Amino acid sequence: MRARRGRGHGGLPLDLIGQLIGPSLIRPRGEVEADRHRCNLCGKCQIVCRRHAIYINRKRRIWTLYPNRCNLCLECVSRCPKDALNIVR
Repeated sequence: MRARRGRGHGGLPLDLIGQLIGPSLIRPRGEVEADRHRCNLCGKCQIVCRRHAIYINRKRRIWTLYPNRCNLCLECVSRCPKDALNIVR
């Protein structure tokens, strides 16, 4: 089993905590929302998204989130250099 970078209480990997207590207890509820005025379309969020829930078209300056693919892992939120991504409940 490969552990994610994030560490939870006591230094345990978040994947292990999720397996022990259930992912719904450690993942937030809601949806990822982008502040389009802050986003510089760098694409870091798209690169780290393992579920391919984010699509960026730089030519057309379009940012699209597919909520049905997103599992709220928050990798995109933590990698955004402009703090343009947030969780909305």
